[in-house]
Amino acid sequence: MLKKDRHIQGIESLISQGVEIKGQIFAQGSMRIDGSIEGQLDVKGDILIGEKGKVKGGVKAENIILGGKIEGDVIARGRFELTSTGSINGDVACATITVEEGGLLDGNFKMAKNAPETKNAREYDFKLGKTQEAKKH
Repeated sequence: MLKKDRHIQGIESLISQGVEIKGQIFAQGSMRIDGSIEGQLDVKGDILIGEKGKVKGGVKAENIILGGKIEGDVIARGRFELTSTGSINGDVACATITVEEGGLLDGNFKMAKNAPETKNAREYDFKLGKTQEAKKH
C-alpha cells in the first residue's frame, strides 16, 4: 500500500485507472500511472506507479516509486523505490534503491553513483553494465 505521505511534487501528467495506452511516451514533467501502459516510457521528471498501475516495457525517469507492476527494464537516474505492493520483472539501474518488505524484484539490479544515461531503458545492457550500440537495419 502506498503511504499517504509518499508523493511526488508537481505531478503534471496522470494516467488514470481504466486508461490503456500502447506506444512510446515521452514527458518533460512528473507522472502518476494508475492505468496500463504497453511501450517505452521516457520521463525527464519522476514517475509514481500506483497499486493498480501496470507498465509493460522499458521505463526511464529521474526517480521512480513503484507500487504496481513493471514488466521491463528500468533506469532511475536517482532513486528507485519498490513498495510493499510493487513488483518488477526486469532489470534495474539506479543511483539509490529501496525495497520494502513484500516488494518483488525478479531481475538484476545495478547501483552506481550516476545511473546510466541512455535514450531508453532497452539500450542498456545490464549484463555488461554499459550502453549497447544501436543496431542498424
